[in-house]
Amino acid sequence: MNKFFSVIIIGAFSLSVKAQTKPAATPTAEPYGKIDMADLEMKVCDFEKDANAEVLFDKAIVSNITWISMERHTRIKIFNDFGKKEANIRLYGADITSISAETINLNNGKVEITPLDKTLIYEEKTNQQISAVVFTLPNVKAGSVIEFKYKGDFRLTWYFQSSLPTRYSEIQTELRSTGIVDIKAIAHVKQPFVKDIGTGDDFKQLKALANIHSLSDEPYMGSRQGNLQRMEYLGNLTYFDSWDKIGKILVNDYKLGGQFSRGIAGESIIIKQAKELKSDDEKISFIFDQVKDNMKWDEISSSYTTEGTVRAWDRKIGNSAEINLIVYRLLKKTGIKAYPMVVSTKNNGKLNPFNPGIFNLNNVIVYIPVDSTKCYVLDATAKYNLFNTIPIDNLNTYGLILDESNPEYKTIFLENTNPSMQSVFLNAEIKPDGKMTGTLERTSYSYNKTSALQKYKTDGEEKYIKFLCDSDNNIKMAAVKLNDMEVDSLPLSLKADFTIDLGGAENYIYFKTNLFMTMGANPFLSESRFSDIDFGYLDNYSVSGIYKLPEGYKTEALPKSITIVMPDQSIVFKRIVAEDNGTVVVRYALNHKKTIYFSDNYQDLRGFYKKMYEMLNEQIVLKRS
Repeated sequence: MNKFFSVIIIGAFSLSVKAQTKPAATPTAEPYGKIDMADLEMKVCDFEKDANAEVLFDKAIVSNITWISMERHTRIKIFNDFGKKEANIRLYGADITSISAETINLNNGKVEITPLDKTLIYEEKTNQQISAVVFTLPNVKAGSVIEFKYKGDFRLTWYFQSSLPTRYSEIQTELRSTGIVDIKAIAHVKQPFVKDIGTGDDFKQLKALANIHSLSDEPYMGSRQGNLQRMEYLGNLTYFDSWDKIGKILVNDYKLGGQFSRGIAGESIIIKQAKELKSDDEKISFIFDQVKDNMKWDEISSSYTTEGTVRAWDRKIGNSAEINLIVYRLLKKTGIKAYPMVVSTKNNGKLNPFNPGIFNLNNVIVYIPVDSTKCYVLDATAKYNLFNTIPIDNLNTYGLILDESNPEYKTIFLENTNPSMQSVFLNAEIKPDGKMTGTLERTSYSYNKTSALQKYKTDGEEKYIKFLCDSDNNIKMAAVKLNDMEVDSLPLSLKADFTIDLGGAENYIYFKTNLFMTMGANPFLSESRFSDIDFGYLDNYSVSGIYKLPEGYKTEALPKSITIVMPDQSIVFKRIVAEDNGTVVVRYALNHKKTIYFSDNYQDLRGFYKKMYEMLNEQIVLKRS
């Protein structure tokens, strides 16, 4: 891609410092250097009492008189020592200029201003594509107010919300739709605007929110950027206004399409070995593993190559485009019907099939249509990805397929309607001395296999066993064996022996039957929720246990068989318990039928999980006869 387009794609990685509004009837952002004494004397955030810092206001003026540019002014109140880290500023973007920054303190009743020494502003390169302007505000302590302003490019998204509570956040726009640039505005907000001025084709608008709660990381959050309250300004150059046009541009770009036919050193040997295999699945798996084993990912997701596939292969390191285009090249030469596909990773924001945008693309993967209902999606940057499982980062998103032989380029929705299964089977005997001994068989498919493999190989066997035992020191495992770790087409099978010291009181033995489920603690304990819930993939989870009771004991308390269901029928949890001739059989089944739950439905989900975990933690009580 040429330099102009590369700069814009880099811009998709923007991070921003965010803003807030006063609880006044008509909130305002004060001029630089002028401050209300009440803000200096303020001790806590009015609407989020435990905050370490608060954005007093964040204001931007955006225009496209030449290109889309922004003037921004941000002011932050520091409440305590934990909030002092907010004085470390990182500005991402192109052409950042006119930086002014200062710290305002109240010293013996007098306002004291300490300006930033501009010689302390420097540029820091995050990687080959991303750099940041970095500086730290001086003389910051509990009670300080810091502010900074600058000019720079606008990344077409304004975030009202951030990791800090925001009193007032405002964006003014004067964006003209022309014959070259077409602008659309979309609001993603969950509270009413306190200012909402202007409509029309020329975006002379002012949008503002007030008293915006911070957004911390929440369990199963999915994309953080996608959950923040924001305005998106979708600006497309007219020659990028269809996926067909974008596809043709990418295929003809040397840094992407120009790499499709470039051979790599030693490829003839790999291709020959692949062709000798019988099935397409064996060939795909072989080539996928060859690239994963030989290439190291440089942690950069990109929709175009930096040094090209040939040099990346020679150096054994490359970005996502380079690595996956090598996979595509080898598959194609082996005779597999495969295509490069450009996508947007989840954290970068999902592609909108109805709003073409070349600047939203930030990754290249490989798409293989198997039949009318099945496809493979390959991403060799992650060592534990399976060739026959859509990478979690691309699941339930759209991708643009690049087919050189087809003049039409279209987006394809990548979904997996088959649930990822995991089963646990226990065969155990309880001794009169309060010890349980038995065998464990655990079978993990697709995404469950991927996560188990990554944890096992990253943490090592000892830590993995501790994870399986939920860090319970009373559980000991031996003869642990994992099978089919390297065979993508088969589930991961784990077998082990275990011993548990159950403990208990005199004449009583207590034990739980939710062993080795690895579900951890209930993730939905918070009373409120600000982000949507994204489970990622559908799953079916089953646990079956056969427990032989000790001689001289009988069941004093036995959990009942019961089924609980979400109000919309999307999650079903069953517990079946039976006792027969000195043996107790317990089976749990958990079935998720959808992956996304909006924050508005959180209380239903929270109530379901509360009940489910109560059921999982119920104990069987045995009493000596």
